[in-house]
Amino acid sequence: MKTRLLALVVVAGCVPSHNAVFGPVDREIERRIGLSATWHEHVDPHVPAAIGTLLEKPLDRDTAVRIALVTNRRLQAQYDRLGIAASEIATATVLPPLDVDLETKLSKSGSIEEIELDVTQDILQLIQLPQRRAIANADLDAARARAVAATVELVARVELAYLDVVAAQQELELRQTAFDAASASAEIAERQYAAGNISDLALVRERGQREQARIELGRAQVDVETRREALNGELGLSGESTRWTVGNRLASLPATMPALDSLERDAVASSLDLSALRADAEAAAGRIGVARVRAWLPELGVGVAADRTDGEWDVGPAVSIGLPIFNQQQGPRARANAELKRSRNEAIATAVELRAQARAVRQRVLGTYAEARHLRDVVLPLRQRVVDEALKQYNAMNASTFELLVARRDLVDSARQYIDSSRRFWRASADARALARGAMPRAGGDEPRMQASSTTSEGH
Repeated sequence: MKTRLLALVVVAGCVPSHNAVFGPVDREIERRIGLSATWHEHVDPHVPAAIGTLLEKPLDRDTAVRIALVTNRRLQAQYDRLGIAASEIATATVLPPLDVDLETKLSKSGSIEEIELDVTQDILQLIQLPQRRAIANADLDAARARAVAATVELVARVELAYLDVVAAQQELELRQTAFDAASASAEIAERQYAAGNISDLALVRERGQREQARIELGRAQVDVETRREALNGELGLSGESTRWTVGNRLASLPATMPALDSLERDAVASSLDLSALRADAEAAAGRIGVARVRAWLPELGVGVAADRTDGEWDVGPAVSIGLPIFNQQQGPRARANAELKRSRNEAIATAVELRAQARAVRQRVLGTYAEARHLRDVVLPLRQRVVDEALKQYNAMNASTFELLVARRDLVDSARQYIDSSRRFWRASADARALARGAMPRAGGDEPRMQASSTTSEGH
């Protein structure tokens, strides 16, 4: 009769503590964005009530970011990956089962005549323990870098979504103003038509302008709601918590052109994606080393062999060696080599993409800043002057009501263009900030906005 018994032998197989795993991440997040992250299991019980209080007041950008860091569950899921990576450290420091081989021989009477006992332990993993632990630590470093990157990227997305909500609300106000002007113009036209002072063409044109303005107002209303829901998604809010409000004005443009000459260099130097890929490459290189050893020595066990015959025990050393006849670790070696090549190629590609994105973001920041400044300092004052002059001519009875209303519609349209260019400037600035903090912006640049108002002076 032969029986194999397995017993686990653990050598320092403990999972690192929460502070050991998450502490470096928290410190890195605070260094990069100036705020602390929160692992959801460690949330202070007073935090939900505090968030509720914040939501009762108009949100600003910083408050929205603080809320998202606590309530966004996708970010929490990314943090949970740290626990998965940390568990691999414990796995790396656990020896395989103790191999106990018990063999007995029975006599014809059924009594035990001879006992053979072999106890061996595979020590190859013990020899490779430092290498395996280094691999697990590299995997943990990669998970940490990706957790920090996920946090920085969330902050950037919240900033972008917040800017879009504020800009959409401003645009809604302008669309309402444009509709009111078009509606007033159409009402005047209808009264003049009834008095026989204007043609059918003029009346139809004014009615068409009013209905087009109504459509654009409806689009703006829908845009506000969809932008709010996008921000709700980033904040992780639902139900009654979605009834927040925000300030209805974008921040003023900075007094001077932003200095972004070092953005490309800073983006590469601080890239968290590159840090994670370097850690991936380090782990893959370690796995190649482990697989190479096991290719020619898959198993090395040492232990004790004991034999009892006629009531007497003989004890001696036991050694077991695996022979790599059929399995020479071809699969693990090929996989580790492929992982190493992939990490290196990903790192090169990421660096190229980072540089290209940094240059593109810099151009977007500078271009939108110049555009917004020109609209604010040149175009809007000119449009306002046209309105003022049209009002003077109207008061002097040298200009019609339609000319005055058209001038005001043109001013509203230029104001809308300024809001849009200002929004694009702040979005580009948020992307630049994310790059400098070490993240790769995922938003893909500016989103298309509504087409320019069709309620212009054409035809008047």
